[in-house]
Amino acid sequence: MKKIINFFLNKKDIIKKIFFTLFIIFVYVVGSNIYIPFLPVRKYELIISHQKLPFLFGFLGEHFNTLCLLSLGVMPYITSSIFVQIMQKFFLPLKEWSEQGEKGKYKTSIFTRILTFFFPIAQSLALILNSKVFYPQDDLFLILQTLFFLIVGAFICIWLSDLITSKGIGNGVSLLLVLSISKEVFNLFKFLIKGDGSMYIADRIIILFLFLLLLILTVILSSSYLNIPIHYTTKVNNDNKIERNIPIKVNVVGVLPIILANTLLNVIPIFSVFFNKDSFFNKFAKLFVESRHYLGIGFFIYLLLIILFSFFTVFMIIQPNEIAESLSKQDAFLESVKPGKETVYKITYELFRVTIVGTILLTLLSASPDLIGYFFSIPKNFKFGGTSLLIIVGVVFDFIQRITSKTNIQQMYDKLF
Repeated sequence: MKKIINFFLNKKDIIKKIFFTLFIIFVYVVGSNIYIPFLPVRKYELIISHQKLPFLFGFLGEHFNTLCLLSLGVMPYITSSIFVQIMQKFFLPLKEWSEQGEKGKYKTSIFTRILTFFFPIAQSLALILNSKVFYPQDDLFLILQTLFFLIVGAFICIWLSDLITSKGIGNGVSLLLVLSISKEVFNLFKFLIKGDGSMYIADRIIILFLFLLLLILTVILSSSYLNIPIHYTTKVNNDNKIERNIPIKVNVVGVLPIILANTLLNVIPIFSVFFNKDSFFNKFAKLFVESRHYLGIGFFIYLLLIILFSFFTVFMIIQPNEIAESLSKQDAFLESVKPGKETVYKITYELFRVTIVGTILLTLLSASPDLIGYFFSIPKNFKFGGTSLLIIVGVVFDFIQRITSKTNIQQMYDKLF
């Protein structure tokens, strides 16, 4: 016991970071359950009666709790960051900032935050208009007041995530995103274990087994790499060749294709709120969104977009020309491949090959919850996006790596045992 106490006394810094992170998480959870202030009593009654609002514009396909202060979470910042990341490849000033080191990162961060102001406006309007709490005849000031608090709440979430990143453990944005997802995942597994009488026990056991397979697939997708062997020619030790590898993740693009696919598809239901309920566009939007649930055209367009964005974004993130140039500067070369065009071709070929595997697994992971829900009739309230597991596993891996980088696990074991 004394050894354990002494060990943790020597790790005060990391313990403080862990408790600080837990405190910020507590603040976020509390804020996510605080209703928008200064609304009439009648509005609060309507909010409570509609316990969940459709999440039309996120990439998870989930639900918000209600019209709460932190309802938007960190999604506006994530959307803005993705937009800036794409623009860096086409907009010269942003591209120059990405090459300026820490100074460039600071400029990009400021620009991302400025851009973040505009995304929650559209998302807040869609949330308000779809909430069934506000009506066209309502006071405009009341709607603007709600809009203001939702935007402020989004920036509070960004501030909380920055605090976790700078003073806590892990990436703040990722942790807060996982918190919003994990509740839906927990509710689903709670339903599968306890049930509500609407499903047979055998069906629930099969679904649990299928989700276990999904979890294994997610871990494989998150942790698998393709190593391209390279050699560094040095003048040390009589020009010996030191073998190295270029590691390329099977899932290079992460959840970016799913985010882009959902963002594009969700433009339709967002714009539908500005049309008359009986208009052709509104009927089309409703039919398109509902077709996702019964494996209609919306479902297949969604999968097609994921495949297209996977190949588009992978070559946006990794530039074979830049890798080949970097190898040349370091007097390095690929095994059995000549420097120059052949190196670029080889890297492009290997990247394309691994992207095919990653895209197949990512598409399968994205489609599986809809397929399981369709064939086993899981209630809509308990469905969650296929991206959820991928994000949770990815963040857990990152969190573990950050913890292990700050503490020597083997040293901890030796001291305690």
